[in-house]
Amino acid sequence: MSNWKSDFEVKFQLEFIHNNGRKEVKRNTLIVEAESEEKAKEIVLHQYENSEFLKIKEIKKIWNYK
Repeated sequence: MSNWKSDFEVKFQLEFIHNNGRKEVKRNTLIVEAESEEKAKEIVLHQYENSEFLKIKEIKKIWNYK
C-alpha cells in the first residue's frame, strides 16, 4: 500500500421516493483525496452515513500526488 494519495472525482446521486410515489433524484459530485478508488468510495459512503438512497455512479482519478 502506498502512502501517496490521489484526488478522485466521485459522481453520485441520491434517489428518494416520496409518500405520493413521486421519485426525486439529486445528482452531485465530490472531489476526495484517497489512496484508492475503494477508499474514495468509502469516504463518500461515510459522508452520507451509508444512506440507502445513495447510488455511486462513477469514480475517476483526476490527480496523483508524487
